[in-house]
Amino acid sequence: MIRIAIVDDDDTDAARTAEMIERYYAEREDESRGTAAEHDARSGTQSHPAYTITRFTDGESFLDDYKAEFDAMFLDVEMPGIDGLETAHRLREIDSHVVLVFTTKMAQYAAVGYDVDAIGYLVKPIDYFGFALKMRKVEDLVAKRQGVTIPLTVGTGTQFLSSHDVRYVEVLGHEVIYHTERVAYKVWSSLKEAAALLEPVHFAASNRYCLVNLEWVQAVNGDTVVVDGQTLPVSRSKRKPLMQALAAYYGR
Repeated sequence: MIRIAIVDDDDTDAARTAEMIERYYAEREDESRGTAAEHDARSGTQSHPAYTITRFTDGESFLDDYKAEFDAMFLDVEMPGIDGLETAHRLREIDSHVVLVFTTKMAQYAAVGYDVDAIGYLVKPIDYFGFALKMRKVEDLVAKRQGVTIPLTVGTGTQFLSSHDVRYVEVLGHEVIYHTERVAYKVWSSLKEAAALLEPVHFAASNRYCLVNLEWVQAVNGDTVVVDGQTLPVSRSKRKPLMQALAAYYGR
């Protein structure tokens, strides 16, 4: 299930975006699943086997007590209070993961937004063809950014890690080390086996001994990559594939 937020102060525009989402999934799912949609007017959440939609009327209410509970969002640029661009900047301070699409009535905004990793803009009134193309891109990115659970044999027990928590993986001799924020888990394995575990998600090689989580990459500078504050070497042969993987991850 993909969890979608619509942040728009205009009731008509918000309803239009929700209708686009409903139509998109209705065209891709069988009739029995399509009739399973439920509506909860009091909470503003619409439920469906493939997605949920939660609507917010302004950026402040969206950001209030935000817990990174959404996979994708459609964010209106022109709103009272803090506008969509400011909302996006504040959002990126607490969530680098959610896939972001701006909606706007002003086409000149279409060239802005890369600094908050928006994958693009939809100009109102939104046409369905343009929306469907963007929604496919949203789905692809959400799928890439969803994590996997990694079972690690540590001592006599098993430690289960979320791939989101792993900053990078390196091999030293016959040990593979999974680096998280506070703990480095060592297991008897190979980098090839680690790569197979992480193949469904967003990891890329920075050199022959290291895989980095693209979610935590902060910068690539020449022959180094900064991963959550840690500087790691990038080999010449891996630099281009790493940059291509980053571009694909951010939908560029």
